[in-house]
Amino acid sequence: MIDLLEKMPCLTDLPKETQGLWEICLSDIWCPNSLAEWRDVVDAPWDVPEKATLFVNLPEVQRKELTDVFGFPAIALPRFPPVEWVNQKLPEHFDALCTDDSKLLKQSQLAQTVTERVSYLRPEVVIFFVFDGLSLYDVVDWAFPKSWRVVCEPCFVDGLSVTKSGMSRLIGSPPLTHQLFAVGYVQRLGFSYWERSQNRLTDVLFSEFPPTQLSRVTTFAEILDRLQTANLTDQMFIQIVRTGLDGVCHMHREKPNIAAMLDQLKLDVEQIVEVVGASEKTVRIFVTSDHGILWFKGQRVMPSQLRSTSVRYTKSPSDMSGITVAEAGETFTVLTGDEVIARNRKVTEWGFHGGISARESFVPLLDITPK
Repeated sequence: MIDLLEKMPCLTDLPKETQGLWEICLSDIWCPNSLAEWRDVVDAPWDVPEKATLFVNLPEVQRKELTDVFGFPAIALPRFPPVEWVNQKLPEHFDALCTDDSKLLKQSQLAQTVTERVSYLRPEVVIFFVFDGLSLYDVVDWAFPKSWRVVCEPCFVDGLSVTKSGMSRLIGSPPLTHQLFAVGYVQRLGFSYWERSQNRLTDVLFSEFPPTQLSRVTTFAEILDRLQTANLTDQMFIQIVRTGLDGVCHMHREKPNIAAMLDQLKLDVEQIVEVVGASEKTVRIFVTSDHGILWFKGQRVMPSQLRSTSVRYTKSPSDMSGITVAEAGETFTVLTGDEVIARNRKVTEWGFHGGISARESFVPLLDITPK
């Protein structure tokens, strides 16, 4: 694509939900907002564009003129930019993406975004399904029944990509439960593997769930069983926090079959939709994660005089080369890209997170409406 763009301007169409992620990767390419803007520049002899030119999502009339009159070719780009492209551009854009001006959906905005979407259509049942450890790039090939409306969009982890930080950001402040209560979702059900009284993070995630509306489970099958027999009332909110790939990346004796595990997580999503959909209620399901995972592939250990207990970050000050990230009153030096780790891997470690990379820093937001 780059070789072709260096020869002549090209045209392409990108899905609205992934255009913000593509803009990071295309930051060295000029993408005119309109045909008129392009004409103004190329007709001005004192302002010759130095960048390659790519027209994105132009109206059909303008597209036709560019192809028929000027002979500019249309090129097809994948729905999501390649991991390598994101890794290359993300470090220089990280700070800007964390600001309010960013076009990308940020993890810290997730609760507000869900509330706004729910408030608009007011489905009878809303489900917020959170996996512990799941990357956007783990799910881009997931295919669901054509009868469902499914939108998969990137959600940027705007901070340290670790469980405590990610979970706290995505649940929001005030928490999603509180925000949905304000728009009428008074009834709720919560499912967690941990007791609130024994796990501080669980207490935060389910802070506004009365004991009678929060169930501790030991398997995902228990969640399905309870939902099948539950009395799903109108204006009900269901929150599920389930293990994803986080546990297996930290402590697993044999090399995990990641593909099989992802198939199971996808099946879990489908089963939730089918079980709740059988109630004949109008349903909307939001699926996301606290952070992604960078899988082990023989990464080089970065030389450092300071010993790091974490593979992808360390508390500042540090002699480690990386980006400084502020989190909960502390600062961390964070590794970028996918080729370097901060210490030798343990034999039971098959993945890492805490750094800044395409796989760690982008999680999915699956917005599902069964028809």
